Amino acid sequence: MPPRRPLTGEQRAAATTAATRAFIVAAPGSGKTTVAAERFGVLRYDTPADTRRILALSFTRSARGELAARIRSRWGGAALAWPHQARTLDALFAEILTFLLRRGVVSWPGGHTELTVLDTWRGQRGARWLTPESGFRRIAMLQNTNVRARGVKVMATGYHIGTKQPFDEHLAAGRCTHAEIRQVMGAVLRHPELRAEVVDYLTSGTKGVIVDEVFDANELDLDLVRLAAAAGISTTMIGDPWQALYEFRGARPELVPLLVQRDGFAEFPITSSFRFETQGMIEIAGAARTGQSITLDVVTDAAECDVVLAPRWDGLWEGPDCVLPLSFGKLDNLTDAAMTLLLDRLVQGRFGHSAYYAEEAAILLGLTMDKLRANGSLLGAVLEIVRRGTPQAAEGALDVLRSVLKLLGSSRRLGKLPEKSEAIQHRRLLALARRMRQPHVVAGMTVHQAKGREWPVVGVRLTDGEAAKLAAGLRQDRIDDRVLYVALTRAARRVFRC
Repeated sequence: MPPRRPLTGEQRAAATTAATRAFIVAAPGSGKTTVAAERFGVLRYDTPADTRRILALSFTRSARGELAARIRSRWGGAALAWPHQARTLDALFAEILTFLLRRGVVSWPGGHTELTVLDTWRGQRGARWLTPESGFRRIAMLQNTNVRARGVKVMATGYHIGTKQPFDEHLAAGRCTHAEIRQVMGAVLRHPELRAEVVDYLTSGTKGVIVDEVFDANELDLDLVRLAAAAGISTTMIGDPWQALYEFRGARPELVPLLVQRDGFAEFPITSSFRFETQGMIEIAGAARTGQSITLDVVTDAAECDVVLAPRWDGLWEGPDCVLPLSFGKLDNLTDAAMTLLLDRLVQGRFGHSAYYAEEAAILLGLTMDKLRANGSLLGAVLEIVRRGTPQAAEGALDVLRSVLKLLGSSRRLGKLPEKSEAIQHRRLLALARRMRQPHVVAGMTVHQAKGREWPVVGVRLTDGEAAKLAAGLRQDRIDDRVLYVALTRAARRVFRC
């Protein structure tokens, strides 16, 4: 392990501030996670007599894992000994609701005080893909202090439960998703008496919270941050407004500056980047942040890059055959799930890690990743058919894939899709065949999946419209421009258009 780089003056000032409300604005590669880990240790050890916990909070499990690893590396394993934790916001909301259920101030159907919390309803009884045209779906709501089910219009496309009986059965069994937890917790924090219960719970056991990537927070997340700060808990927010990408999941980045100003957070900018190893990258990142015109050099062979990024998965599949995208995108049906497991077999062989959404695909098909790994030769045989690269091979491989899933123990029936949808799967298999014949492939992923990571040389797939946006200069208030900004700033040495 390389020696730890000494903190800069900016980093040290942010990590060691005595301010109980701190807002750290960190540019790409400036050591944001390093500062978060340092801040954790400062709060953890500054007052040994106060044994309440320090919470490091992130919005995804991968980000939580990275932050926890950095804390252990800096302070040792004991830094995260109970009660101190690195958690997701979702896990914290579930913890708080569990406390309220145990206290008896909130009641769940069936009297449950412990819940089984799922990531998604996908694969559960009664769940199906619903769109705004589908009508209504079921949600959990708080009526006085009792959790009840009700129907609401579908506003966002996704896997929901639309009928009353299976949803009520799930709730009565103490089963829900994080969406139900958040729905109920939103009502809890609007209820004066219940909000006071949450304040008492947090202040009795929590000394400080550190919220990483705060610009990914939605209104509920920020309300909890505001509650913690108002209750006297040391509250640190860290993020970069240029890297706010999750508005499609409800993030409200424009609310963060309002919270900072209204609640009196001390601001600590961290401007020096350690990521960029060349003057060219320093200039590109600076130009992007200040709205100057950018034109990227074009690489003729994308295989020269360490990774290729694009705003959408389709843009990667339409790109050079030496780029192997790590997903086909969202799972709209069972055949999409089967195709994702087939892609996972190839990605595992080429890169040694899973394709994106592989675990979700396995759950949807009633399989486990362990069983799939143990019987990988079955999917390998399908890939050998795909390798032939003919339309007939693609059609035959899809039929065999559906049969193989039965052999693997899937209880789900995969019939043929409508003609247009079936043709999409055939085109995917032909694209896969072309990549299987390449002597060397590089990983392709969306910018959202690449956020927080870095590589020496990055290729970016751009449409002509996206290239025109770069040439015109990026603006922080436009989500598509922020996506391009994050793509440009993943590279340490060079970034190309490919």
